[in-house]
Amino acid sequence: AVVSTQSTGGEKVKEGNLAQGKTKTSGGVLNIGQEQDSVGGGYDASQAFAGSLYNLNMFNIKLTDDQVAAIYADGTFCKKVPGEFWEAGQVMLAYKDLYGLIPDGDVTFDNGEEAWRHGAMHCDSLDLDEDAHKPECWVMEENTEYKNKKNGDLGYIVGTVDEAKAACYATGACKTLTCYQKSGENRCDMKSSFEKSNGDKKKTSYTYRC
Repeated sequence: AVVSTQSTGGEKVKEGNLAQGKTKTSGGVLNIGQEQDSVGGGYDASQAFAGSLYNLNMFNIKLTDDQVAAIYADGTFCKKVPGEFWEAGQVMLAYKDLYGLIPDGDVTFDNGEEAWRHGAMHCDSLDLDEDAHKPECWVMEENTEYKNKKNGDLGYIVGTVDEAKAACYATGACKTLTCYQKSGENRCDMKSSFEKSNGDKKKTSYTYRC
């Protein structure tokens, strides 16, 4: 298979071959956002993806750059998969199939306005929802680490601060991020409160104050 990842700006982030020329037997389990060490099991919570995926589709052909741009409207994710792909039988898995499932575990499937609140692109020209994520509401506090309340640890995000902010807001429970470098990566702990804090010269916290 040929795997290609696009950013929300429409730019190609990564492309590579995955098990090219190999034949896989049936009966496996497709995992999205988690690594399985055995079929349908052997999970490690620390390896779970935390964030949002928008308009996820799988095809049985390699898409050209122009096809990807057409399907995802040059990074806005506001168009549906064109009918020609359905007619040719090239869609293996569409987001509408995922959205129709009953999720099991700490995951939600959003559509329409709910998806926009969680950071997806809004396809109208006007901002209509006062509950949308407002980046300007984040307050940065250097040399600060916020303590966890009981059951207040919501996991962590590895990535940029902006990516962590969007993921934090999407949970609906996260109020604070404490970010620091670990093993050469930027890690942001998500927490449900900003009531108590410590001083820490190696950490920077961000609180959502709207």
